Amino acid sequence: MRIALVAALAAVLVLLAVLQYRWSLEISRAERTRIEASLNTSVNQFRQEFYRELTQVSTAFHSEPTAEPEDFWSSYAERYQAWARTATRPDLVANVFVWQAGGRLRQLRLADGEFEPVEWPASLAGLRARVEEEPRQPPGPGPGGAWTLEERIPALVRPIYNFSGPRWRRFPPAPPPPRVVLGFAIVELNRAALDRLLGELAQRYFAGPDGFIYNVLVVSGAAGGTVIYRSDPQLTATSLNPPDARAALVPSTPAENRAIEGAPPRGGRGGRGGGNRGTFLARARGAFIVPSAAEEPWQLLARHKGGSLESVVAADRRRNLLLSFGVLLVLAVSMALIIVSTQRARRLARLQMEFVAGVSHELRTPVAVICSAADNLAEGLVGGKDQVKEYGGLIRNEGRRLAGMIEQILRFAAGQSRAANYHLGPVAVSEAIARVLASVSTLPEAEGFAVEREIEPDLPAVEADAAALTHCLENLISNALKYGGERRWMRVRAAKTEDGSRVRISVEDRGAGIDPADLPHIFEPFYRGKSAQAAQIHGAGLGLSLARGIAEGMGGRLDASSEVGRGSTFTLELPAAGPAGHPAAEPLRQAG
Repeated sequence: MRIALVAALAAVLVLLAVLQYRWSLEISRAERTRIEASLNTSVNQFRQEFYRELTQVSTAFHSEPTAEPEDFWSSYAERYQAWARTATRPDLVANVFVWQAGGRLRQLRLADGEFEPVEWPASLAGLRARVEEEPRQPPGPGPGGAWTLEERIPALVRPIYNFSGPRWRRFPPAPPPPRVVLGFAIVELNRAALDRLLGELAQRYFAGPDGFIYNVLVVSGAAGGTVIYRSDPQLTATSLNPPDARAALVPSTPAENRAIEGAPPRGGRGGRGGGNRGTFLARARGAFIVPSAAEEPWQLLARHKGGSLESVVAADRRRNLLLSFGVLLVLAVSMALIIVSTQRARRLARLQMEFVAGVSHELRTPVAVICSAADNLAEGLVGGKDQVKEYGGLIRNEGRRLAGMIEQILRFAAGQSRAANYHLGPVAVSEAIARVLASVSTLPEAEGFAVEREIEPDLPAVEADAAALTHCLENLISNALKYGGERRWMRVRAAKTEDGSRVRISVEDRGAGIDPADLPHIFEPFYRGKSAQAAQIHGAGLGLSLARGIAEGMGGRLDASSEVGRGSTFTLELPAAGPAGHPAAEPLRQAG
């Protein structure tokens, strides 16, 4: 029954462990999906916010494709002033330039809104060759009205067109007229303002209450490119390789522009006017921004501060597994403790029942003998002097046995209810042994026993309680008398240990010995070996338990060794008293 219960509990624990493992795997997968979705959302929101700020600028400077050659730049001053009055980030624009094909570069004076001719600044040197080449390209259909983000400057650049030929009719649809490039609008962005914008967006979408959750980089091109922004000054371009998420800050096609702005991509026919006209109107009205084809586009890179998402999820899974298996371990230990406690309780109950039965028998026997002898004396059945003496000795011995059992029971009960106080002091070992041997010599068990005494000369006193030591030795010697067997021999030795700090007292007999299975339990309360029960040797199973408790309470120890068929030896070790009889330990010791 017990084995079946243990097997069932073990099977339940194994099943729970398997389920915990599978659940942790599913939780890890769900957690990874959740983190990836949250990261992608943050990346998209970061891109949308950044793109929205740029489109606010590009929309402010986006003119209709109907400009005349003589005044195509005049509207940009008004557009800038109108934008500056309402813009949330007016510092995002550093300079506004207009270049007229075949003419000079003009710069808008932001203070008074007037254009003045200027030389090409060093920051726009790489852009000059491209804008001067554009008007010499063959004219093509459509407006081509997207703004280009020149990341290296950084600047927003857009060609300014004039359309030749008649306007197209609404019905039937006709292709748009060819375009003529009049010049370019160049809006130079403030690099410091861009850094602040990127920092605010990174803080908003990639940080928590305790700081950044993800390391964020904005780089030119791949992970090894030039760093535009970093969330941590210690980050390098290669520290986020590979990143958990990567996305272009500026989309490269109009369809991606619409997607990043939250509008579904437009495809097929663009309304009644057909696909070409719909695309033309969208470009004419809108302010698309695309990255420069001559430079590496800006890339947003994000990587979890705890490592890659895989390592973070794996760490969370290991932590969850440790916690769950820790709970299972606690559950297993609790089950084991419950089983052990149940077995111990059953064993204790059995021992207590045996104790009650044994004590009842042990008490009944001397009481019956005393009552019988007293009745004979009272009724005058015993007349001779020798008979009276014999009866008196019988009553005395049985009374002592009864008193001894009662004393043991009371000592055990007192030890269980409160701690025993021992008044320690120097006690002569030889005197204590002699006193105990004299007191037990009158016991019936001592009749015919040969007792050998080996007391080492100049044996130091021990640090002990005299009464407690006497009781401890009485239990050991009485035990040797009861279990000495037919050889009826006992030896008591006393000697110093090798270092002289302790005194070793041993009580040896040549009885039947103790079974190896019983030896670990003989100092437990109420325990009696099977051989003792089979031989019907009287006793309550408390003597050795009390003796060990006394020994340990006085700072010593009590051990036993035995060999079946050759006898047993009980060894008591106590600390030696200090020089000149001064105690080597505390004068009062409390044992619990």
